[in-house]
Amino acid sequence: MVHARRRARLAVLCLVPSLALVAGVVPAAAESTPAPPTSAPASTPTTSDESSDPEEAAVPAEPGTTEASEPGATIDDTEPTPQADEPPPTPDLVPTTVVLERAAGTTSPQEPARGTVRVTADGEPLAGARVRVVADGASDTSVDVTTGTSGAATYALSGLRAGTYRLRAELQETGTHAGSRSAEATVVVQAGRWVSLLVNNGFGTRVLTRENFWLRGRVLTTAGKPQPRVTVALYRYAGSGRTKVATVRTNAYGWFTWSPADRRAGTYRAQVSGTRYSAKQTVRIGTGERTLLSREASLAFLLGERRTGTHTGSGRSWRGYTKGVLIQSGGRTWVVRGRLTSELSARGGAGGSLGGPTGDVRCGLPEGGCLQQFRTGAIYTNSKAKDTLTSAVSSTLGAADLLAVARSQVGYREPSPRKSKYNKWVGRTGRYDPWCGFFVSWLAHAGGKPGSIIKATSYKKLLDAERKRGRTSQTAKVGRLAYIGYFSKGTPSHVGIVTKVSSSHVWTIEGNVSAGGGQKHPRGVHVVKRTKSRIVFYADPRY
Repeated sequence: MVHARRRARLAVLCLVPSLALVAGVVPAAAESTPAPPTSAPASTPTTSDESSDPEEAAVPAEPGTTEASEPGATIDDTEPTPQADEPPPTPDLVPTTVVLERAAGTTSPQEPARGTVRVTADGEPLAGARVRVVADGASDTSVDVTTGTSGAATYALSGLRAGTYRLRAELQETGTHAGSRSAEATVVVQAGRWVSLLVNNGFGTRVLTRENFWLRGRVLTTAGKPQPRVTVALYRYAGSGRTKVATVRTNAYGWFTWSPADRRAGTYRAQVSGTRYSAKQTVRIGTGERTLLSREASLAFLLGERRTGTHTGSGRSWRGYTKGVLIQSGGRTWVVRGRLTSELSARGGAGGSLGGPTGDVRCGLPEGGCLQQFRTGAIYTNSKAKDTLTSAVSSTLGAADLLAVARSQVGYREPSPRKSKYNKWVGRTGRYDPWCGFFVSWLAHAGGKPGSIIKATSYKKLLDAERKRGRTSQTAKVGRLAYIGYFSKGTPSHVGIVTKVSSSHVWTIEGNVSAGGGQKHPRGVHVVKRTKSRIVFYADPRY
């Protein structure tokens, strides 16, 4: 019986290690390299119930216990820690820009602060954007607006008490677009002030060189209602004195607008009567850069709604509006508006043959003319000219200015011999006062570039001064003056301005000739085709 019990124990001892290996309890390393057994201390007593059989002592612990079944083997019965789900990656938010356009300045508590906010995403209009316009000041207030398809929305902040306010527009972050905030604009609300005055859109009074600026404002009645058809005098202050620079009338909504032709810095004020006048505004002119976005914000009242996105080409960027075009060339942005936009379109648009503008249009020229210069062209308007809207292209900067003015005069006829307007301008209307030289000198006068072509009281004096000036050449080029051997090839007796060149001919615009370049009366201004052999020399004006 004892032997049978011992055989059963041996069978169990052989089976348990195999099961332990299958269950992963005993490491394989413990099986191949067992640790040496540790002898029990000699002083440890044993009882008769404990077997002294070494095979019995090697029986491992039951599975599930925390003791190792073999020296060096461990059991890890801890539950695995569940891994937390990683959050999905945050999508890239589209960058946005918010511009606050204060289209209507407020100078009295009776008139809401009105204006426009415009939101773009990656440079394109963002429709459906919810924007908050905030006014911080004597009576904090805000209003929420939503942009339309053009990315713009109008706002009106009412109930502003007298004081100074800081306006800003804020777009909160959405799931797809980043939040952004506009630059702040200052609004001054003055109790009892019934005449307002702004510079452009009212964001500041600093103007860059060659930029036009507008003085604009609103006249209210003592009840705070817009006052239409009222006369407003505009003054420029210097020292202790002042000079009236313009007289304008308000429109049906009480607004008035005026732009000085001479772009002069100074302090201005609008006045309706001895007790009704605006605060003074000091215009400062300096240098710097101007982006499309900043110029748009400054001239929103003038440009109307945006019609196109931003286009680029030929080193320029531009945007179209209902009332004009903004063109950025280098670090400056210029506005082309009114009738000039149709001529710009005819020349290939903002990316066409005229090149980038070099400034805003200059008005207030003789005969009420306006001229805008471009890198390789010019556009000229003159309501009193034969052709009221003309343009020209020339590779020489400034040459197209004179050509555009010359083209406006083609078709002019003198009322009687030697009584042309060019004769009258010089003050020589006698029998022996031919006016071909007076005509080319007048071009510089009309284009606002006096001195670029010599002004002389006779053809001989013009010829002598031209040779002394030393800007002569034998090479035909568009924009140069051509001194023509009219009666003999080697002796100059006539002059015109070159408008086209071929290998054998030049086309000139000349005064004091009949159609085809003859001497019949009435004489006028005509385009004449002449062989190069008839040109004695050419001369460059000081463009």
